[in-house]
Amino acid sequence: MTSSTLAPNNDTIGTDQVPTIRITDMTFGYKRSKPVLEHINLDVPVGQSLGILGYNGVGKTTLFGIITGLLCPQHGSAAINSNVFHSMREVFQLSDSGNLSPTMTIRENLKFRSMLYAAHENPHPLDMQHLNELPMVQAFELGEHLDKKVKDLSSGLRKRAGIVAGMLFSPKLILLDEPTNAVDPITRQLLVDLMKQLKAKGRTILTITHDLEYCWEVTDRIIILDNKHLVKDCDISDFPTIDAFKQAATLGRERSNVNFGISK
Repeated sequence: MTSSTLAPNNDTIGTDQVPTIRITDMTFGYKRSKPVLEHINLDVPVGQSLGILGYNGVGKTTLFGIITGLLCPQHGSAAINSNVFHSMREVFQLSDSGNLSPTMTIRENLKFRSMLYAAHENPHPLDMQHLNELPMVQAFELGEHLDKKVKDLSSGLRKRAGIVAGMLFSPKLILLDEPTNAVDPITRQLLVDLMKQLKAKGRTILTITHDLEYCWEVTDRIIILDNKHLVKDCDISDFPTIDAFKQAATLGRERSNVNFGISK
């Protein structure tokens, strides 16, 4: 019954199949008598982009909490492989808050993160005097917003700032929770392009999303959670068209001609 992040793994399998994350017969519930997830088994290989799908309330975000060690399973185990990721500094999770302090400016948030990532061999991970010249800052058009408090930003700008704050420190494992939610089309496309480039660089990416177009463009594989269990696990390449993928991703529950009781 462990959720031990950075646990060693000594599997003698090919490099492209080494699991970055391994979840084994994992069950979790916020109340012991009411499990949210039951008997989940999942391996995520190095360099894979995985989409995690499922209806609201099915336990997708809970799964992230278990992977990162914030939640402890009642049964089974979940671990991040320390042979692949040597420190939690190499793991980035984007949440709704963007992992930013709301009462600090974007610049202050980046300065604080820079202090956390400072090391003897690299005491100044970011050039704080020239933040607006960094390609990531320019790409997400944050230069004119660097000295604004996060609480005063729109939800889309907070999402942009959170992405930049994490990506500037080159994480190897990227956990994204609804990254395209409440963003404008330009920000969404920037995110898609960024994830494609990171995937090409061999980063491991896990994305919780309802954005099926994002999955089609960015992910190699999807899993679907439903009724406490992992009910589908397949490669994107298994589907000949995006329409076939969308039908599978909704588990055949798509609805049309719904009667909402509105009189004509």
